[in-house]
Amino acid sequence: MKRFLFLMLIFLTACSGTEATPASYFNSLPAPAILTVDPASGQAASATPMPVETESAPLLPEEAGELYFFLQPRQAGTSIQLAKVSGVCVFDSVNCPPLQIVNVPFAFNFTIHALSWSPDGKFAAFSYSDNSNGTPTKLWLFDAAASTWTSLAEFAYIDPPFWSPDGTWIAFRTQDGLGGEGVYVVHRDGTELKSVAQGLPAVGRPYIMDGWYAENIIVRSVLPGNDGMVYLVRASDGTVRPMFDALLTKAQFIAAPDASLLVYAEYDSANPNYTLKVVKPDGTNAVTLATFTSGSLYPIAWSPDSQMIAFNHYSNLVNGTPSAEVYVVSRDGSKITSVYKGTTIGRLFFSPNGKYLLVEETTSATGGHLFLVNLATLETKILQAPGLSTDYDWYAPSWRP
Repeated sequence: MKRFLFLMLIFLTACSGTEATPASYFNSLPAPAILTVDPASGQAASATPMPVETESAPLLPEEAGELYFFLQPRQAGTSIQLAKVSGVCVFDSVNCPPLQIVNVPFAFNFTIHALSWSPDGKFAAFSYSDNSNGTPTKLWLFDAAASTWTSLAEFAYIDPPFWSPDGTWIAFRTQDGLGGEGVYVVHRDGTELKSVAQGLPAVGRPYIMDGWYAENIIVRSVLPGNDGMVYLVRASDGTVRPMFDALLTKAQFIAAPDASLLVYAEYDSANPNYTLKVVKPDGTNAVTLATFTSGSLYPIAWSPDSQMIAFNHYSNLVNGTPSAEVYVVSRDGSKITSVYKGTTIGRLFFSPNGKYLLVEETTSATGGHLFLVNLATLETKILQAPGLSTDYDWYAPSWRP
């Protein structure tokens, strides 16, 4: 059962921001260094390793933040725990403080997702059931400084929550277990809990929530064959409008932190091709960043400064074994490099200063563990801290800024 929980990883992504890119931006883009992978060799000629960052300046202690993740024991009779490690451990093993276990007022018996941190790093939202049968689910607010957990809402089932870019709202999707779903928002103090899904067309149900774009929640239909049904739902009043004027592939659109671009993966069954693209928020001026002739693209993550994108390419199975390769590409496609090769990737995210990339490798040679890539040197190392043992699997990480 615990191994099953370990394999059920988080599928969420952070989004949003407020500033828009000037209209002249796409007119001045350099020609993108499009990456094409041969399905037979699995190699990409343009993916020669090169530094992503020009400097490897270490994180300052005050900007290092903390890494939170779950410890999965491999022996029977022991329980899953939530742990945290100082971000200082990423670059300074000598001054790295010991791992700490975070007290939680419930047992971990069901599928676990990563904590979702507020933009200021003071609070985390987390959906989990404290009931022995797994329902209802509660939306919890974790106060990192006080180490307290407060229940903000309760529904039959609650998907992983997302913070708005300004930290005003927490948005989350609910399920009733009978095929119905809803989208709700609430303030961090538990006030103004309300449904904002009433304006979504019934014909597109069921919907899922992908995150935020400015003050709007990105919601898309997952009805088979229903292309282009992506909507923005305004948190303040529930106003619904199509995200794009033109129909686009129904995919997960991930907003850059500055809200200037959206990144998404597109599959063309006619070729077939798998492409990573960026597009303006109105759906125009799509630019291809990378092209693959096999496999799939997931997960995808923006750097904090909105200049780089990390993504993972899964190749086709070889003797039943997946193969994963992580790349970092500039937002204009002019620079792309391979930074990590592994088997199965759960999550990717950049350090608060964008100098490191954290890779969640769920089936590495040592088990499910977390690896750090120095984007200036491309050196990769496993996360280390006093008290952190590889006898456990580590999964569902999040970086508290």
